[in-house]
Amino acid sequence: MNKILCVGSILLLVIIVFLTVSFAASDEKAETQPFQSFMEEMRIVPSSDSFPHQTPQAINEVAVTATLPDYPWIRVSEYRGYLSEKCVSCHQGTEQIGESHPRSFGCTVCHGGDGGAEDKNTAHATLIYDPSAGTGKRNPSSLSVVDTTCGQSYCHSGHSLKDRNHVERVKKSMMGTLAGMISGLRYQWGAQGHREADYGVRSVKDEDGLVNEGALPGLQKLPIFTDKGEASKTDTVNVSRHIGDRLLKDRCFNCHIDSPSGPENFRSQGCAACHFTYDADGLYKGSDPTIPRDEPGHPRRHSMTTLTPDSICSQCHKSFQITQVDVSKEESFSAGTLNETSVKPLPGYGKIRQDVHVAAGFECIDCHTQFDIMGDGNIYSKQYQAVEIRCETCHGDTDSRPLIAQITDPLDRVIRLARSYTGWNNLVGDWMVLSSRQRKLTNVKVREGRIVALGKRNGKVYPIPLTVDVVGGHKIPGHKNKLECTSCHSQWVPDCKGCHATFLSGQTGTDKSWASVKQMVEVKLPSLMLGPRGKVTPMFSPERRLLNVFDEQKNSIAVMRDDGDASGDYREWSFTNPHGYSGGRLAYSMNPHSIGKRVRSCASCHMSSRALGLGEGDISIGLKSSGKDDILLPLVKTEITSGRSQLTPAARVTMRGEPLAGVSQPGARPFNQGEINRILKVGNCIPCHNEYDDPIYQDMKKSYLFEKSLNHRNLRKRILNQQ
Repeated sequence: MNKILCVGSILLLVIIVFLTVSFAASDEKAETQPFQSFMEEMRIVPSSDSFPHQTPQAINEVAVTATLPDYPWIRVSEYRGYLSEKCVSCHQGTEQIGESHPRSFGCTVCHGGDGGAEDKNTAHATLIYDPSAGTGKRNPSSLSVVDTTCGQSYCHSGHSLKDRNHVERVKKSMMGTLAGMISGLRYQWGAQGHREADYGVRSVKDEDGLVNEGALPGLQKLPIFTDKGEASKTDTVNVSRHIGDRLLKDRCFNCHIDSPSGPENFRSQGCAACHFTYDADGLYKGSDPTIPRDEPGHPRRHSMTTLTPDSICSQCHKSFQITQVDVSKEESFSAGTLNETSVKPLPGYGKIRQDVHVAAGFECIDCHTQFDIMGDGNIYSKQYQAVEIRCETCHGDTDSRPLIAQITDPLDRVIRLARSYTGWNNLVGDWMVLSSRQRKLTNVKVREGRIVALGKRNGKVYPIPLTVDVVGGHKIPGHKNKLECTSCHSQWVPDCKGCHATFLSGQTGTDKSWASVKQMVEVKLPSLMLGPRGKVTPMFSPERRLLNVFDEQKNSIAVMRDDGDASGDYREWSFTNPHGYSGGRLAYSMNPHSIGKRVRSCASCHMSSRALGLGEGDISIGLKSSGKDDILLPLVKTEITSGRSQLTPAARVTMRGEPLAGVSQPGARPFNQGEINRILKVGNCIPCHNEYDDPIYQDMKKSYLFEKSLNHRNLRKRILNQQ
């Protein structure tokens, strides 16, 4: 008996030692395994009663074992309460969403739903999605529901570092509010009396206490338009009587980050709008057997990209889109001729010269920061307020080099973000270039004594030329600190055609309410104006925008004044903004993303009526210094012939500096009379002095005095005789 007990004890001891060693080895392996390689084991369990009307099938389970990388004490399973999930029983071939969201995250932490269910209806009943998006139940990142998905604490919200709270920032960003688009149209069409924004796509407040100059405390939701006498919904709904609000909702909101995509350019909504990629045909190319292969509107695969490709940006930012191709004489493009990342170019004509940055290989994300794109936590009225990069950020100005600062903290934002880039990283001790808001750029730094930009996706190194090292027009006193770099370096601006809007009252549905108009885009040498920062900039001056409004019998609806009297019909109606300028004949300061190394000629500004905003024509300068006798003889006389105006259609200002165009940006305006006269006066010198480095431009006051002297007259005569 004792021998049996002894042998049993020995066997028990051997088993315990074996198990101890095995568990220790397992623990050691778990501790040394990288976070990204956490791949769950699938347990296959036969089941005959889970799918009562189907052939018995295997139930697959995913173990939700992940912890958050920067918060290892937080288990992902704690968000929804599932230690394992059965979603992959049907979605067997679905792709891993990304390295930062491995399979061990499971599905429900993002999508919601019942992870323990073994039938589709139960599993999908509680999925998180926006029913109004019209994309089914597959997108949990719509801004209307994102707080319960991407915006959960310690995911993309709830961090002590404000820059990591992406969801909060995006909701207040220009893409999230469309405040610039809304305030611009409402001001120009007389729906509000000031240029700053009052409304957004949804109501939003800035409650973090960090407010930059020009930022707003909040926005209200854009009112609902009705042409009826009573509100069609509850009393709590703000009702608008202005047709501009209907146009905004029906047409302009198509580029809102939460709007559904169009029939040709496929994209998602919310966070997925920028971080999921689609093929040109909108068809799914992955391995999930539950997703149809012939139904357009699905992303290419169930996988996110941290670095948004240009093909997504250009679906909304059309002016940049036309830099990608050469468009000539109505050349047509079909989806079959485009590759996976292409988008259909805008129709139009004109030989496009690519932006020098695009030609070198830059992508949108290589210049624009996450604060430009996703917002910096402030609510702005206009785009120029929200963008923190300038040409001077990387190139410096005529007197100084770019500002730089050293990385001293291993937890610095620029180190963390560079983990997502390709082929390089940032380290403590690196010197980084600062933005206009004194924030370190993540990919512009000092290397071997010079400033370079690095491609976030391709890892390419781009040496940056500095303005201070370049001679020429930068050194002209009349130019220094008065011109944005884009005023000389922009090769073209887009010129939109066909901007008419026709509203058919009584029709139901957006497509029926608004008659479609074919739109085209040409390109032209930029006209110039004074921008919102007080410097000369390229002017976007599209064709005059007109509105037609018809009732159910196709009769024009009357335009009513506040006193109840009719002032005309909405037939080719061009609004007047609250400051008395045209709401259809617009002028907008912009950066057209058409930068070239070569600059425009001196004559193209100082001897051009169109560059000054006067329109095409011949300038006749009168004898009176007041400019009263100065006239422009229009080249295009359609406005004169129709009796609408005595000016050319492209005119945005008169020879006397009287503004014609409405400008929705605070501080921006066409040139005044004094500026027009000074610019044209230099044109008298250009036939002989047509080089930027000509010494006469260093002191124009002294040069003008010499011009009146007998010596200059004799010199000019001698030069002309030699010719």
